[in-house]
Amino acid sequence: MDGDQKMTAADFDALLPRLGRLTVDTVKIARSVLVDGQRPSEAAAQFGTSRQRVNSILKRVEEAAREFPASWKRVDVWLPPELAAQVEEWAQRARADHAGTDSGSSGASA
Repeated sequence: MDGDQKMTAADFDALLPRLGRLTVDTVKIARSVLVDGQRPSEAAAQFGTSRQRVNSILKRVEEAAREFPASWKRVDVWLPPELAAQVEEWAQRARADHAGTDSGSSGASA
């Protein structure tokens, strides 16, 4: 991903729940490039990090964005074992179907 690729603030904000494992600074770096249009080298200088780290962050964010369709919702509930197994099976099937329809070469991981 390079500095020319951008996303809207709304698209980035919608992606935030998928970036929960990233630090606040990492999210700020990604936003500065993807939303604000900064070049990775400029973001690296601003945040006191390397251009390689910025590019690694952008790759992680891009992977999170491709992992599931934007319209999908995360569901976290407690269920009896038999229902939990059924929901897990549905989730695996949906992820497989999504990966099978992904036209990108790197695809979504299951």
